[in-house]
Amino acid sequence: MNFRSQSRRAGRIPRLPLVALIDVVLFLLMYFMLATDLGGAEKTLASALKTDSRAVGSSGKGSALRPQIIRVASTDTGHLFRIGERELRDEKSLLAILKLLPKESGVVIRVEPDAMVQSAAAALQACKDAGFVKVSYVPISD
Repeated sequence: MNFRSQSRRAGRIPRLPLVALIDVVLFLLMYFMLATDLGGAEKTLASALKTDSRAVGSSGKGSALRPQIIRVASTDTGHLFRIGERELRDEKSLLAILKLLPKESGVVIRVEPDAMVQSAAAALQACKDAGFVKVSYVPISD
């Protein structure tokens, strides 16, 4: 009996082909990339750019209401929101004004370049709390 050859085979570590392993990993990566829904939350947002088919079909014109424009800026003391001629310094007063406005036309939030992110987020949250469905965010470039 030849015990020497059997002991060599038992101590050997089997080698896996590296190319097959790379193929499987790339296949799984590609599968998960294609199967993942990357735009789930954005699909449910209403766009302020849509047209109402009833209004366009009946009279050929869009809505007579214009969207409200909120200009957002930051000062040394905090937030500054402008709606028309009104200047508001806090979120509560902005929310109180927005609740009085018509909701059908939507709202446009224009953010100054030097505005803090917190100011823009406060304006977006106030619009949502006031009941606006069509909210457009427009940063103002320099």
